[in-house]
Amino acid sequence: MYSKELIELNNVLEEERNALMQGAVEEILKWSSHKIRLLHLLKDKELSPKEIELLKEIYKKNEKNKRLIEAGLNFVNEAYKILYNFLTEKGTYGNQKVSTNPQLISKRT
Repeated sequence: MYSKELIELNNVLEEERNALMQGAVEEILKWSSHKIRLLHLLKDKELSPKEIELLKEIYKKNEKNKRLIEAGLNFVNEAYKILYNFLTEKGTYGNQKVSTNPQLISKRT
């Protein structure tokens, strides 16, 4: 029999993944906080061999979520670089701000 914390942690990782796929930042933060709280509860608990196997599965799910987060951050970084390069002119002695006002690139939010 699995502990309720392990089962809940497994479910939280699924919810976190769904939030990551939707880009719902508030949901991601909520599930991450919940995940940390559950990990603190599990920290000193004795686990059965069956629970250790589930914990390995949970670890794999967490690593997948981590890769999704890293991919999202890389995307934001690249978008920022593109926007920065678009809004600055390259001068001989460094970057100069463009004198025109920024324009709407996309209506999608």
